Amino acid sequence: MEILYLTDIHDDLKNLRYVIQTTDADAYIISGDLIYKAFFTEDKLYHFLEVQEDFYAYIKRNALDQAPYELAMDILESPHRYPGKIRSEAAEYRMLFQQAAVNMKEKYATIRDLIQRYTNRPVMMIPGNYDMDLQYTALYDLDMHKNTKVIDGIRFSGYGGAPIITPGIPEMLSVAYYEDMQHRPSISEPRDFLIRENPHVAILHNPAYGTLDKLPRYGHCGSLGVREYIDEKSPVLVLSGHVHEDYGLLRIGETFFLNPSNFGATESLTGIEDGGTYCKFELKKKNEKVYLSKVIWYRLVGRDHIAIAEVHIDFNLRASQEILNEIEFAKFERFLR
Repeated sequence: MEILYLTDIHDDLKNLRYVIQTTDADAYIISGDLIYKAFFTEDKLYHFLEVQEDFYAYIKRNALDQAPYELAMDILESPHRYPGKIRSEAAEYRMLFQQAAVNMKEKYATIRDLIQRYTNRPVMMIPGNYDMDLQYTALYDLDMHKNTKVIDGIRFSGYGGAPIITPGIPEMLSVAYYEDMQHRPSISEPRDFLIRENPHVAILHNPAYGTLDKLPRYGHCGSLGVREYIDEKSPVLVLSGHVHEDYGLLRIGETFFLNPSNFGATESLTGIEDGGTYCKFELKKKNEKVYLSKVIWYRLVGRDHIAIAEVHIDFNLRASQEILNEIEFAKFERFLR
């Protein structure tokens, strides 16, 4: 089975359409951050950010256990309890919040339309930290968040989102990531879900701790709970995104980890990341055992699908890399980890 894998689309729906339109695979997987901005104009986005930051500052200053939208609704119900500036922004925050929800759903409807138009292959996707719960959008039937699907005897399970607040995205719309590993007993919904489902392929947005999750000047930021699942169950393949800088193909024990980096351009700690990268990988079965046999790393440049590197993996999990385009490969420095 050949699967085309993209992650962190970040609103680049034009190039997403082109990839789906001009490639062929047995299935497509997109693991989160389908959109990047909840508003169609920069002015509206920055204005929402300003109001959102005012609400976060007020919540922190007053040690409140509320999200900005919850605070805005409390203010509108009992305005006499709140000072002037935050009171005057409450109705505006609610209006901007509602407009963001409409805008995001319009973008998801556009994605659904281009998938219907340009492929009849199975498509699986999960939300990222820039997304809302896809169950409430036009993509509901493609959503793998807390879902499992079996294709050709291969079991796929997904868990989306990430445990961070994403500026510019209304916090009450973001998909929740239920994990608290600091206390005992620990809580990790992604760990418990994946252990229960025990898939061959785990589709994640947020990576497991210590696996393609290292941010510059920060360190590892992945899920400890998901790492516990991997150490216990050893799935064949773990797909992730979110951390654009820590891309590649990594093997730990009998599990491979794949992050092709961001498909859509985005801003990061290291500057603007152009994107355009994606992978095609092949899963095979031998004696009822599923294994990863090949990964090809691509970059979309203009209208050219440039194959950068190919990794072959034998039944004993030995991997070898072939560089297909020296110029493009030099820009990334590594793929097989």
